Amino acid sequence: MKKFLMALMILAPMGAYALDVDVLNDVKVTGNDASIKVAQDGNEVTVGVGGLSFSNSDTVTFGIAYETDLLFGLNGGLSYDYATNDDHILGLDTGFETFGATIDASFAWNTSDTDFTVDLGTGYSIFGVDGSVTSYWDLDDTSYKGMDVTTGYTWAVTDSFSVRPNLTVPFDEDFTREDISAGVSIVISFDSVTGG
Repeated sequence: MKKFLMALMILAPMGAYALDVDVLNDVKVTGNDASIKVAQDGNEVTVGVGGLSFSNSDTVTFGIAYETDLLFGLNGGLSYDYATNDDHILGLDTGFETFGATIDASFAWNTSDTDFTVDLGTGYSIFGVDGSVTSYWDLDDTSYKGMDVTTGYTWAVTDSFSVRPNLTVPFDEDFTREDISAGVSIVISFDSVTGG
């Protein structure tokens, strides 16, 4: 009994360092110009054709978005979400990618609450390893709302099948770490290859 209590006293402080980890996986299947993605994060389902996509999740009853490549590595997109709380949200996204480095910005306007938010992100990807930092801002209050730090590794098992273990560490507006999320992203491609 004494040995059990001694071990319990030694291990008890370690409980303070235990991590809360949410497991959030996703699967994406593509075929030529069409795709479907199912993600555990918010139970999101997205169906896309070309640059157009439709989505549904725990917070969005119906979403529609269009993204396209512009010039010199620049891309942009527009979106509309009809939220489950009957809010209407318009979005504008833009990003730039070169030599594995990315910079992106997302602007959202909740027309129901007259609420404006901005997400700013930077990232990199080299030899299958990627990382990004995204910060969240509320323009109404002119306040910082937190950030996510994400890293992952994409393992291309074959030309048509890849697996990406990933980890996201969120921080709130006071830079206090929140629950970590980890998962596996799987991409299956049925893109046809034609040779001439």
